Amino acid sequence: MRDQARAATAPVDQPPAARPEPHRPDQLSGSPENGIIARWEEQLPGLINRLGLATEGVVQVGAHVGQEVQALSRCGFRRLVMMEPNADHTAALRRQLHLHHAGAGLAEPADGLPPREIVQAAAGRERGQLVLHVTEYDQQASLLMPLLPMAVVRQDTIGVVPVREVQAGCNVLVVDAQGAELEVLAGTDLSRLELAVIEGSTWARYAGGATLDSIGVYMRAHGWRQVAAWAHLRPHVVDVAWLAPTRPVR
Repeated sequence: MRDQARAATAPVDQPPAARPEPHRPDQLSGSPENGIIARWEEQLPGLINRLGLATEGVVQVGAHVGQEVQALSRCGFRRLVMMEPNADHTAALRRQLHLHHAGAGLAEPADGLPPREIVQAAAGRERGQLVLHVTEYDQQASLLMPLLPMAVVRQDTIGVVPVREVQAGCNVLVVDAQGAELEVLAGTDLSRLELAVIEGSTWARYAGGATLDSIGVYMRAHGWRQVAAWAHLRPHVVDVAWLAPTRPVR
């Protein structure tokens, strides 16, 4: 089995903006009142089984150091496409893929696609380059300028690749894009997917960033339905699972 790595290569600075007043949780489709406090990766196998979905492959936008690779491997996904723009995490991500996915005994993906692929780039609307704003807690790094109290410790010019260019062989999308979720979705061919798990926040934490409301409006406009919501310990952050209009709700 072979692994494949991709890199893309461009510059936009987002001006800081005042943080808006948070919406009330009961206004949001993905609010804790409509979900449970849980980690999405622990709940995903049960949801996939309940919905009767195949585990062909998953694109994870914001794979970081691969902390969810083990759970995705347990789900049985034959193909993992890990998108992570921070080059500092590539080695750790590759180790997790070999440790948990390479030895999982899963069938090869269809059409000769590689079972594991690292895309060292951010996901966006179009291919190019942008600036990654890296914060002290680097899981909060974003293509958008973080709002206070987050502070930027460095800025890296990184490649941007649309999900549609790398999603072959995958029927599930996982997005942790720190406010850039709508840009990720705009570059994704949703018609080729069956399930999407998207992290969102009740208020924008980045200048011009998406919220649970705006993500919900986008997904519903494309016919997708919310089927689960898992709140973080930080109650304003929620992972919402969306089912494609081509799939029946069970």
